[in-house]
Amino acid sequence: MTNAKKAKTQAEAKGKVKTSGKVPEKYFVVDTSALEYSMDVFEKLRQNGRNCVLIPYATWEELDSHKTGNDFKADIARSVIRNVRNLFRAKDHSVRFFHYDFNLTHDADLKIDKNDHCIIATALNAKKKLSHSKVILVTQDAALETLALNFGLDVQSVQMDQTDVKQHLTARPTVNLQRRWVSDKSFPVNLPDAKLAAQLTQVRQNEGIVCYCDVDGVWGPAFAAVRKGDAFRVVDRDIHLLGVRPRSNNGDINWGQFIAMDLLRDPAVPLVALTGKAGTAKTFLALLAAFEQSANYRQILVSRATIQLGNKDRLGYSPGDIDAKMKPWMHPIYDNINAIRELVADRMKDKINDWLANGKIEMMDLDKIRGRSIQKCFVIVDEIQNLPPSHVKAIATRGGEGTKMVFTGDFSYDQIDVPWLDERSNGLSVLNAKMAGSRLFGSVYLDQAIRSELTKEILDRW
Repeated sequence: MTNAKKAKTQAEAKGKVKTSGKVPEKYFVVDTSALEYSMDVFEKLRQNGRNCVLIPYATWEELDSHKTGNDFKADIARSVIRNVRNLFRAKDHSVRFFHYDFNLTHDADLKIDKNDHCIIATALNAKKKLSHSKVILVTQDAALETLALNFGLDVQSVQMDQTDVKQHLTARPTVNLQRRWVSDKSFPVNLPDAKLAAQLTQVRQNEGIVCYCDVDGVWGPAFAAVRKGDAFRVVDRDIHLLGVRPRSNNGDINWGQFIAMDLLRDPAVPLVALTGKAGTAKTFLALLAAFEQSANYRQILVSRATIQLGNKDRLGYSPGDIDAKMKPWMHPIYDNINAIRELVADRMKDKINDWLANGKIEMMDLDKIRGRSIQKCFVIVDEIQNLPPSHVKAIATRGGEGTKMVFTGDFSYDQIDVPWLDERSNGLSVLNAKMAGSRLFGSVYLDQAIRSELTKEILDRW
């Protein structure tokens, strides 16, 4: 950028800042969980000066303690701190620090040494001092939200990236086809039957359907098909990954695995999401696909969201180097690799052992993916329901030319271990909603547990 353009940009930015001298429409008291939910939360709340963000000193201290490190949280903390500093330098009043008043909570036994209690006391003070304005506490923490409601505060979560999770759990579409409509393992969307054509039009790009047909005089489910542009590609009934065919525990055909295998092998679909409950072979299928296509990729990168139950991320405190730190988190990955080694031929088993030894397969720390441009790699990221949408977006946009990314997870409420994420706001659900219909994205909901008969029984009953 030339100096003239830079000066013009700075002048325009300065002009915009000055508009923040107007009376704010809303005042937002923010806690750390809200600000760290996404890189752009602060600016979306501020609305270029239309609203005022009130930062409790307890929140600021937490941000300051999170600013060091290389993870996403540290990145966001540093960004917010820089933004606030720049606004103060510009004498922009759309951000202010606000102090607490524990006299307003004297009957509640709130403690001054607890951050959540300080934030409540700050919000109550803001509500009193700004009695003629709308004051809202913004938090992603359910415990703090409950406490705020108890004190009669207006409270909201960060309503930015959310979706209706139910759309991902609808039954897989089924259609009735005449054999004569199928040729060269495909059939058009616009079939002669107008009602059926209208139904097929509603199917999104790279979405799979189950086709019923007359086979040897018997009408029944005949094959799966995936929409590609204005036609449907029939999935080969003999499809497999390294000789492993779609599997089922109950005798029914596992159409979800047919469709998943087709998308995992399709180089024209660089981003695939595999969703489903425990034991549906999400990670297993992704690894199989990576190993089968290893010759097409420079490296196979595998990672998981390193979130423990209760949202306690202790990876940085684990002993040893990064490989040692990652190993406990990667046990489920190694379990799947061991299961694959038991199924494949000795030659492939030796290859997998060599890849693990020489770095062809790399267990990757997600925090280290930031800033990278990953070229010609097969990337698998597991458990992404435990990542906020902004983190999933940051990871997905690292994929360069020739890279395929497979994200797996389960957006059921009991599988989300982060307190401020839910079925609608987690990264997996939002990824599906944002990318649905793209020719570069495919998503499959796997609905059959194949880990064991016991796993299926538990999922059916629980």
